[in-house]
Amino acid sequence: MDDHFTDTLLVLRRFIGVPLPATDWRVRAMVRPDADRIRIRLADTAGRAVLVDLPTGHGREHGTWWYAGALRHTAAWLTENPMPPAGEQGLPYVDVAPLIGSVVPDGGEVTLDDAIDYLIADLSGDPLWKGEPPSVAPDLYVLAGFDHRRPGIVRVYLDHQNRTIGIDLPIANDGTPRPVQWWASAKLIALLHPEEPTTLAAHRVHGAPDPLCEAVYDLTRWA
Repeated sequence: MDDHFTDTLLVLRRFIGVPLPATDWRVRAMVRPDADRIRIRLADTAGRAVLVDLPTGHGREHGTWWYAGALRHTAAWLTENPMPPAGEQGLPYVDVAPLIGSVVPDGGEVTLDDAIDYLIADLSGDPLWKGEPPSVAPDLYVLAGFDHRRPGIVRVYLDHQNRTIGIDLPIANDGTPRPVQWWASAKLIALLHPEEPTTLAAHRVHGAPDPLCEAVYDLTRWA
């Protein structure tokens, strides 16, 4: 069974409930007309709709996260330009394949929003980030909150061993958002393993009180 379409649906689902950045376009349909395309219908609050075909060959080559950037740039292009001519179903139609390298990036892109979304989804066991090792370990921790406190750093709050701790994790390298799927949860599972209690203690930050947790640990260089 090919999970590519399902994985792509999980990537693009965020644009169902909220518009694509800096646009009024939302995802209102997503289907697979054939093996070579994933078709999106975008609609706005003015009642307009447009069909967008994303090439699966490019998505398979660059990973499903490529579709998020491709759709963001296509929506921005639609906002800034006249509506394209009608195609199938009598709706304006965009084939993204010819736009790759000009309107749409050739490779995948990760924004700050993507980096934060990935980190929280991974730690909470979101099905988008499934895999081995598992993305959530309830015997070790339960995600109790998060705070994007400063550029490149997210503090996650974890219920761990009958207390709440805060752990600062990096979401950027030298100001550039990290690629998604860097296995944040796997690193935390290794760190919180009860057989090595000194590993976590070595990263404790003293003199940095946070009323939301009992202790703060800095993993910005370790993770």
